[in-house]
Amino acid sequence: MAVALSPAHGRHVVVACLAVTASALLLAAVVSIRWGAFAIGGSDSHCYAGQARMFVQRRASLAPPLALPVPWPNAAATFAPSGFAPGPDPAGGSVPLCAAGLAVAMAGAMRAAGDGAIFAVVPLLGLLAVWSTWLLGRRFAGPVVGASSALLVACSPTFLYQLVQPMSDVPAAALWTAALATALGPPGIERPGAARGLVAGLITGAAVMIRPNLAPLAIIPALIMWPSRAAVAASAVGAVPGIAAVALLQAAVYGSPLRSGYGDLSQLFSLHYVATNVVNYPAWLAFAHTPVLALGVLAPLVAPRRGIAWALLAFAVGVLAAYLPYVPFTDWWYTRFMLPAIPALIILMMTLVDQAVRRLPARAAFAAMAVVTVVLGVHWLRRADDVAVFRLKSLEQKYIELGRLASSRLPRNAIVVAAQPAGRVRYYAHLPTLSWDAIDPAWLDRVFAECRARGLTPYLAVEAWEMEAFRSRFRGYSPAADLDWPPRATLGNVIFVFDPADRDRYLSGGQIPTERVTWGTR
Repeated sequence: MAVALSPAHGRHVVVACLAVTASALLLAAVVSIRWGAFAIGGSDSHCYAGQARMFVQRRASLAPPLALPVPWPNAAATFAPSGFAPGPDPAGGSVPLCAAGLAVAMAGAMRAAGDGAIFAVVPLLGLLAVWSTWLLGRRFAGPVVGASSALLVACSPTFLYQLVQPMSDVPAAALWTAALATALGPPGIERPGAARGLVAGLITGAAVMIRPNLAPLAIIPALIMWPSRAAVAASAVGAVPGIAAVALLQAAVYGSPLRSGYGDLSQLFSLHYVATNVVNYPAWLAFAHTPVLALGVLAPLVAPRRGIAWALLAFAVGVLAAYLPYVPFTDWWYTRFMLPAIPALIILMMTLVDQAVRRLPARAAFAAMAVVTVVLGVHWLRRADDVAVFRLKSLEQKYIELGRLASSRLPRNAIVVAAQPAGRVRYYAHLPTLSWDAIDPAWLDRVFAECRARGLTPYLAVEAWEMEAFRSRFRGYSPAADLDWPPRATLGNVIFVFDPADRDRYLSGGQIPTERVTWGTR
């Protein structure tokens, strides 16, 4: 803290700050264990988990559900489950849309301890994010700033929303914050050496593997270590393995080190998107954290170590700049793209508060920082509750239940035609799937017929929110479009599993038994 402290008082402050940081780590651990979804839910989570399994199996793509040729058009797209896209494999294999870094870590966990171990990766890196925030804040502005920032990161709605899901945002934040903290180094060691630079570079390379689009920000840890040429050079050397791994993995999976799962970048990035995103992201960050987070941009004007403050602010602005031309979204939780910048922004914000109270007596200044931290932390936790952070576990349970149902109730020769649930069926039930949202509307019935001709029994799995899209796509082309017969199973009235062959039996007066699956919301 910026106020003058006696040695004894200083020791007490450090001990108190370590206790606060330990509380932040405990909070993150409790949330991830108690409220973690531990489920492959959306397309992103299936992209990472499915890719991890692909790596464990030493495959460059997901195996196609059917052998080519098939009679319908756009076959490779119909083979790709959610989170994947058609790949260069002429046999029809599917490749992941997402970067490989998190999947590599998950594959290591899966190989070491089984499939369930993939769900430990994000919580563990969440703890690293909190601890690295403490280190970065302490090294930049003192133990009080470090501890208060660590606790606020653990209370951040964006951080908590992503902590309970197997996605790459928390790992990206953890590694980038760790790289910045390592580059800054411990207090009292002003000039970094080659060893520190090498470690910072290795961590930076790992961060680039998680989010390759943030690779230009690798210059920020190097700038923090400037003017030590040995540290900067070692940092560059250390980053090489991670960057090389990205190139090698992209060459193996996509056919070229310059290709990725994002496809045609001109469709995803455009200067026309900047005007929308420059409004959305600050507004969403303010919604999640209150506008007080924006105070961090003023810290370089008053921080004692202004060069470091400018570097941290440049890092945060760089993260934002990477996503301004990206296709706009409509929900606040896309602040997850900003998550690598949030620890640095919180540290800058609390540095400004620290400077505001620095003329108070030591005890009063410490109390003021504590009050600000507690008030903000409680408010952020309430906002996290408002935005369903603590309900995601029950909301995602439907996909686990769908996997169990498909594994235990559907015949082993089943093939499931689905959109959003397709990845979950593949991952949990190990059954082949086709994506109805890629099937030419005129071909749906012929797809069913071809599957039967190959000895497979087709089923439809449709989420409640997808039903109208399914009906609109196939209406006028297939009698199945109306979904006007009883499903074989309903999962909490949110996922419906149909046997298309049941329609004729039902219209002829036959009875279709429906299994109703419910689950707890604990």
